[in-house]
Amino acid sequence: MDTTSYDEFLVSMTQILDERMRMHARLQEKLSEFTNRLFNAIEAVLEEANQRQIPGLGKSRRFAHPSGKGREGLQIYIGDWSIIFVPLSGYARPNVSDQARIPGALFKDLSARIGVFLTDEPNGHAFYDFIIFADGSWFAWGYGWPKQQADIESTDFNALAGELLHSFVRDIFLTWNTRGDTTLAASMDPKQRTYLFGLPGEDRQGI
Repeated sequence: MDTTSYDEFLVSMTQILDERMRMHARLQEKLSEFTNRLFNAIEAVLEEANQRQIPGLGKSRRFAHPSGKGREGLQIYIGDWSIIFVPLSGYARPNVSDQARIPGALFKDLSARIGVFLTDEPNGHAFYDFIIFADGSWFAWGYGWPKQQADIESTDFNALAGELLHSFVRDIFLTWNTRGDTTLAASMDPKQRTYLFGLPGEDRQGI
């Protein structure tokens, strides 16, 4: 390799990594803005529900993300189950396999992400997602409730939080475990649940 080519590679790598760091900074800014506004709106809806004495909705709690950087997660309680919103570490392209309803060109762009989980089972999978891009556009989808907005600034987060919580209350259901999965230890432990959490489209009959 001659010196000219070597220098060109170094210059090119510097440009690529500098731009990537600038992109990461923009994404962190948009993720922080979106997360704060969404969490504040969810807490406001829950507070209003509490004032109206709507039963079955517990107090939410925020928690620090292990990655630091000021990131927080949010856990909300509905009846015997909970939902956890977690801003994910790092930035990546959306995964086409998730069948997101976003413009195809955006699958090539880096984005920030908030994963949403049903219950606090460590090995549980995200059932809902928010994807936030550096230009402020965002998309959300999961379990048959896709949502998209042109940009963060024009989003009515109170309306979004209300719709989202309503869909959780309406759509998530419980089904008893099968006899083969119902253990005596779980049945005698008041902290253990002997039922499954279901979502629309799953092959379990809701109750």
